[in-house]
Amino acid sequence: MSPIRFLSSDLNGTLVHPHTMQEMIRLGFPGEPERFEKAKGAFGLQTQGLLSMDETFRIAGEQTRGLPLRAAIAYAVEHMFFVEGYGALTAFLKERRIALAIVSTGYTVTLHAMRYGTPTPPFLARCNRLLFSDPRGRVLDDPELEGLVRAYVQDPGRRGQFDYEGIRATGEVVLGIRDEAEKARVALEMAGSLGIPPHEVAHMGDTMGDSMGILRVALAGGLGIAFNYNEALEAFLRKEGRRELDAGRIVLVDPKGSGPDLEHVLPFLDRG
Repeated sequence: MSPIRFLSSDLNGTLVHPHTMQEMIRLGFPGEPERFEKAKGAFGLQTQGLLSMDETFRIAGEQTRGLPLRAAIAYAVEHMFFVEGYGALTAFLKERRIALAIVSTGYTVTLHAMRYGTPTPPFLARCNRLLFSDPRGRVLDDPELEGLVRAYVQDPGRRGQFDYEGIRATGEVVLGIRDEAEKARVALEMAGSLGIPPHEVAHMGDTMGDSMGILRVALAGGLGIAFNYNEALEAFLRKEGRRELDAGRIVLVDPKGSGPDLEHVLPFLDRG
């Protein structure tokens, strides 16, 4: 088998936990628990394959309305934590020169904070964009948002120069990932831009949001990894990906509730 040279991974439940988009709401609005419950309900249905991306983020996005940028950044760098074995995984990727892409329905603000404020190695990314506006109502573009996140994380002395409390989420989300099949297309296109063919690509995820990403990467000759997987994803893959499972092009690693450890993924990446 050819070596894996490109790993595309989901974020929530795969690399980090708990669920970043809903936990950001819990932290940002401690006195309004109904916001968290509404977002949690929508995401719960989406991970079971029972609610579309558009409807999920219409509901969940609205619960972020008024969230200060300061709180969004603080959540990612102070309260988000990585799945067991994350350090071993990133060391392995660096040693083997395997490119990493985070292809997720998570928010760009979280990915920017990860890039500059956590031990995550350099990565490509495609995710959803939670919009933020300044006190005058001007919506920030994503490069501007990234610059603010970088300044907050890397240069605390400059935080007073920017209105991190007055810059707030609008409640609107621009989808970078519109459906489950999109993840496979994005992963294969990103790998192709680096000259990496499909059979050297892996995609890893934990719920039905990654079902078609895992399956279609496997069908293209790559490796699909269901890690920390829920029952709905397992059932889908055993039905729709039976041949790929039998051939080893799809692997099931650590069901939810079993104490997931990313080190258990390494033997499947270590091939060729």
